[in-house]
Amino acid sequence: MTGAFRMARLDFYTLKHHLVSYLSLFLIVLLFGFMGSSITLLCINAAWFVALMSSNIFAIQEKNNLDRLYSSVSVGLRDIVLGRYVSVFLNYFLAVVAIIALYISFSVFQDRTVDLHDLLMGLSLSFLVYSAITGVQMPLYFKLGYTKARIWGMIPFMAVMALVALPSFVPVLAKIVEFMAGNPTVLILGAFLVGVLIQFISYQFSVIAYRKRR
Repeated sequence: MTGAFRMARLDFYTLKHHLVSYLSLFLIVLLFGFMGSSITLLCINAAWFVALMSSNIFAIQEKNNLDRLYSSVSVGLRDIVLGRYVSVFLNYFLAVVAIIALYISFSVFQDRTVDLHDLLMGLSLSFLVYSAITGVQMPLYFKLGYTKARIWGMIPFMAVMALVALPSFVPVLAKIVEFMAGNPTVLILGAFLVGVLIQFISYQFSVIAYRKRR
């Protein structure tokens, strides 16, 4: 685990010049916040944005041939992969924390009540979206590299959008969504557990893919 955190720290150091790009997320949150958007929508925007930005480290890795650097560091292959998952997740976590802080500030400024239940719903659903997208992207980038996987990496974004729209056309799915909406505690726990499961399976596939590639 120590090796994984060393690799995560290396990723942050590698991406430090790209952190300014997160200002665009801040501007988006400001816009939606002044429009009175829900915390769920704001958190999902964060998940979407971080998933979109997660490919940057793979692009830099390929451009600068960082695989040679990784092979010289005294950490195992699993730690290299886990470190990447940790660094991407920390990006997501910090983005969500910042958005929640901004949301609370907007609520106080606009004299609105902050509902803890809504916060938990926003966190769980955004984590599910984040996990669904990055869970597909990461193994692709580890297997193919950034250039070859760049187009394929857009598939999970389109898949998530399709899944969101699908219940409107499939009555059975609409009933499931209605049931989940009527049982928010089940939805919160279910979204979180499914997200964790996706990340675990994705990590295992990434280890296999990266081992074969190297």
